[in-house]
Amino acid sequence: MATSLLLATTLGLHYSKVLPKDFGSPSSQLVYAARNGDFTAVRRCFLDHDLDDLDLDSALDAAAAYAHADIVEFLVRFGATDLDSALLSAAARDHVQIVAYLISKDRRSPATKTREAQTLASNMGAYNCDWLLTLHRWRLYRER
Repeated sequence: MATSLLLATTLGLHYSKVLPKDFGSPSSQLVYAARNGDFTAVRRCFLDHDLDDLDLDSALDAAAAYAHADIVEFLVRFGATDLDSALLSAAARDHVQIVAYLISKDRRSPATKTREAQTLASNMGAYNCDWLLTLHRWRLYRER
């Protein structure tokens, strides 16, 4: 229990957002679909509800935490902006593909909390993400 609490505190996750309780709201439906990797349900949320009614950042965080790369990319393209929270969620769970996508320079505004993500990955034993983020930070340092 203490480990779960520490992980939630470290990641800054709000369990009420990532694990929705009210499945009737549009945002909760989107987060639930993103968490479960149900791309069809994610698209249905966009078709059935106004974009203003959907919490894209919480859905992005949930999709990144559970390594659903196609949903992560979809949500970023549709306007999810909290890439740093998603980066921390993916790095803690060693989801290298998600981390690489979020820090990519191809993105107009890539995730910037690479130091925190690298430290978190190292502390969680997510060694693949630790190495990826260390290399990324080293490249940024050498470009200066």
